Amino acid sequence: MLVWQVVRLESDFQGRTRNTYREPSDACQQSPAPSEHGQDAPAEDDGARALLGALEALVWEVRGDALELSVVGAPARDLFGHAAERWAVDDGLFWRQQHPEDRPRLLALVRKVLAEGATERIEHRFVAADGRTVWLCSELVRCKASPGGGLVARGVSTDVTRARLAEEALRESEARAQALLESTEQGIYGLDRAGRCTFANQACVRLLGYGDEAELVGRSMHPLTHHTRESGAPLPDSECRICRTLRSGEAAHLDGEPLFRADRTSFPVECWSRPVRRQGEVVGAIVTFVDVTERKRSEQLLAAQALTSALRAEVSAALSRPGAMHELVQRCAEAIRAQLEAAFARIWLLDERGQTLELCASAGMYTHLDGAHSRIAVGKYKIGRIAEERRPHMTNDVLNDPQVSEKQWARREGMVSFAGYPLLVEDRLIGVMAMFARRPLQGQVLDALATIADTVAQGIERKRAEDALRQSEARRAAEHAALRRIIGQSGDGIVMVDEHGVVRLMNPEAERQLGPATELTIDAWARTAGLLTPDGAPMPAAQTPLHRALRGEKVESVGCQVRRPDGSARVLSASASPLRRADGAPAGAVMNTRDETERLRLEQERERLLRSLQEAVRVRDEFLSIASHELKTPLTALLLQVESLRRAIRLGRAPEGAAQLGPKLATIHRSVFRLSALVNELLDVSRISARGLPLHAEDFDLVALLRESIERFQETPGQGSPIRLLGSPEVLVRWDRSRTEQVITNLLSNAVKYGAGAPIDVHVEADEARVRFAVQDRGIGIAPGDQARIFERFQRAASVMHYGGFGLGLWIVRLIVEQHGGAVRVESAPGRGATFSVELPRVVASTGAQPDLAPAPSSHPATG
Repeated sequence: MLVWQVVRLESDFQGRTRNTYREPSDACQQSPAPSEHGQDAPAEDDGARALLGALEALVWEVRGDALELSVVGAPARDLFGHAAERWAVDDGLFWRQQHPEDRPRLLALVRKVLAEGATERIEHRFVAADGRTVWLCSELVRCKASPGGGLVARGVSTDVTRARLAEEALRESEARAQALLESTEQGIYGLDRAGRCTFANQACVRLLGYGDEAELVGRSMHPLTHHTRESGAPLPDSECRICRTLRSGEAAHLDGEPLFRADRTSFPVECWSRPVRRQGEVVGAIVTFVDVTERKRSEQLLAAQALTSALRAEVSAALSRPGAMHELVQRCAEAIRAQLEAAFARIWLLDERGQTLELCASAGMYTHLDGAHSRIAVGKYKIGRIAEERRPHMTNDVLNDPQVSEKQWARREGMVSFAGYPLLVEDRLIGVMAMFARRPLQGQVLDALATIADTVAQGIERKRAEDALRQSEARRAAEHAALRRIIGQSGDGIVMVDEHGVVRLMNPEAERQLGPATELTIDAWARTAGLLTPDGAPMPAAQTPLHRALRGEKVESVGCQVRRPDGSARVLSASASPLRRADGAPAGAVMNTRDETERLRLEQERERLLRSLQEAVRVRDEFLSIASHELKTPLTALLLQVESLRRAIRLGRAPEGAAQLGPKLATIHRSVFRLSALVNELLDVSRISARGLPLHAEDFDLVALLRESIERFQETPGQGSPIRLLGSPEVLVRWDRSRTEQVITNLLSNAVKYGAGAPIDVHVEADEARVRFAVQDRGIGIAPGDQARIFERFQRAASVMHYGGFGLGLWIVRLIVEQHGGAVRVESAPGRGATFSVELPRVVASTGAQPDLAPAPSSHPATG
C-alpha cells in the first residue's frame, strides 16, 4: 500500500543534490483510487501538519510488496500540473511519470529501505504534465504505520530543479574558464603568499618540461624555475620581482630573463606577475609568461646583420679602391679593427708554395709587419693551426686558452678574447685573418667576422685574378700575333666580320677562294664575289652564311659556287657562327670555307665505280638466273625419264632385266631431285635479290596442304622419322599456296635431316585472325648462340661435313613468312630437338604477279 501526501516546500530538501541514473522498470500496480481528502492517510499530529503545509513537498508512504498508492493530497496539482482528480483515480501516476532512467533506482531503493530499515537519499526526475522534467530530491525512511498497519517506507520529495540548473550552469562556467585557460599558448600559473604553485595550465606544464600539473602544484616556484640571472649569477628571491609582487602587491614585467625547465635547461621569457587580492589583502599572484627564444634570436640576428652590413660596406669599399695587394689588405684590417673595436687585427696570406703564411696587414696597437709572427709555417702556433685545420678558433678566455702561448703578454695588455678565421675560396686556402680584443666577443660580432672572412677572401682572390689578368694580356697580345700567323697559313678560308657586317679579317686562302674583301660590307663583297647556289643560281645576299650568322643562326656546311675570273667554277663548303661578347651582345660573325671541288670530283668518280659494280652484280644475277634455267632443262627431262622407268618397273611393264635397275634408278632419282632442289634455291636467291618476293594469294585449306606434304615425306623409303599431324581438322587461309608449300617442305626437310630418326610432330592451331603451325623434332637441337643466325643467307648451325645444303632453306622460309606479314621463330636446346613455329594472319593480299619460282616437287628428294 502506497500513501501519498503533497505539501509545499519553500527550498530544496536540506539543500543537497546527488546524481544517480538507473534503467527504468515497471514495478507498480494500480490500487483503488485514494480519497481526495486523504481519509485513509495516516494520522498526523497537528504540528507536523502545520509544518508540511508550509512546505512544497510530496510526502508518501509505501507498504507491502505491491507498492500500491492509497492517498494523494490535492496540492500535487500545483507541484506537477496533474489534476487532483487524476491522482484520485490513477494511483500508478507517480510511478509512470518517473523518468524511465530513474524509475528502477527509486523502486529498488524503496525495497531496500523496507527490507533493511536504512535511511536513504536519492535524486530522480519526474515528468510534469506540461512535459518538462522536474528534479526531485527524495529522502526515504522506514517507520511504523497507523496501528495495525505494519512497517512502511516514508518518502519526502522536494523540487531541486532550480538548484540542479544552477549547479550545471556553474559547471559549464567552470568548464569554459578551464577551456579558455588551456587554449592559450601562454604559460600561466598561480602562487599563494608563500610562493607555492596553486595551479598551472597545460602550456605552463609543457613549456617548463613537466608531464603533469601535479608535478608543480604545491612546490615553491622561484627556486624551481627562476633561480639564476641571464648572466649565470644566482638570483635570490629577495631580488626577484615576481616574489616582490607577493610581498608588496606591485605588478611586475620581466623581459628576457631565463626560466629553467625540469631538465635544468633554460629559455628566455617575457613574464608578467599580477597580485591577487582578497578584501584588499594580497593573497597570491598570477604569473603569465611566453617563450621569446625566437624573438631573442631574431633580435640577435638583426643586430648581427646590422653589424655585418656596416662591416661589409667598409671592407667592400676598401677592396674596391685601386692599389697594390698590401694596400688592399691593410685597409681591410683597419676596417675590421674599427668596426669590431678590436685591440688589433692582422691578415696573413699563403705564399705560392702553400707552406708559409706571410703577414701582409696589421692595424691597431701593432702596425709593423716584421717580427716573430711575420712568417708562420702552416701548422705552427694558433695561426698556423687555423690554416692547417681550415677551421676558425674563438675564445673569450685568452688567459686559459691552451692555443694562446703568450700568456704574459695577454695578461699585461689586458687581452680577453681572440678570433681567427681561415680565408677560403671554394675550400682553397688564401690566408688567415685574426683579431684580439679587450672585451668578450658577442655572437653577432663572431657572425660578422665569419661573414667578412669570406668577403675578404673573395676580394683578395679577385685582386690576384686582376693582377694575373694584366699579366696575361701581354701574353695574349703575343699569342694573338701567333694566331694570325696560324690563320694565315690555314688551308681553309677564314673570314670575320663585325656586328655591322664589315669584313675585318680574311686569311690568304679566303682571298684566293673568294677574292679580297677586307673593309668591305657583306653586301658589296657578295656582289663582287658572285656567290652562286649549288645549282648555279645567284645567291641572295640575305641568304649568304655570314648574313645568317649575323642574325644569330649557326650555319654548317652550306654548299655554294664561286665563278672565277677565268670562267671556271669552284664548289665551296661554308660554315658560319655568330660571335658574342662576354655580356652576350653580338660582336659579329666568323665564316670558314673549304674548297670541295676536288673532293666532289672524287665522290663522283666513286659513284661511277659504284654504279659499275652494281651493274656487274646485276649481270651476275642475270647469269645465275639463266644458268639455273639452263641447268633445270636437262634435269627436268632426266627426271621425267627416271620417273617413267620407275613407274614401268612398279607396274611390271619393264623389259626383262630392267628390275635390277630399280635401286640404281632410285639413287639417280634422289640425286637428280636433290640437284634440282639446289638449283631452285640458287634461282630463289637470284630472283629475290633482283625483284623481291611477289605473292599470289588464293584460298586453300592449310591442314590439307600439310597432310599432302607429310604423305610425300612418309612415302620416302628410309627417311626413318614418323610424322604426325596434330591440331585443327581444317584451317582455311588466303595465302600464296606455292610459297606456303615451299615453307612446309623446307621445315619438314630440316626436321627429317636433323631429327635423328625420332618422331616429328606438326601442330596446327588458329583463331579468327591468325594461324599458327609448328614443326617439332627431337633431334640434335640448336645452340642458343646459333638460333638467330640460322635464318640468314648461307648460314648453318651443323657441320658441313655431316649435313649437306647451301644454308638457304631457313632464309627463304623467313623471307616468305615475313612477306606474308608473319613471323617465324625457333625454340631449341642442344640435344633436345627443335620446334620451328610460323604465325601468319589468316588473310594476306597479293603483292605482285604470280611468282615464277618453280613449284614444289611432287615428291620428296629422297623418294626412290
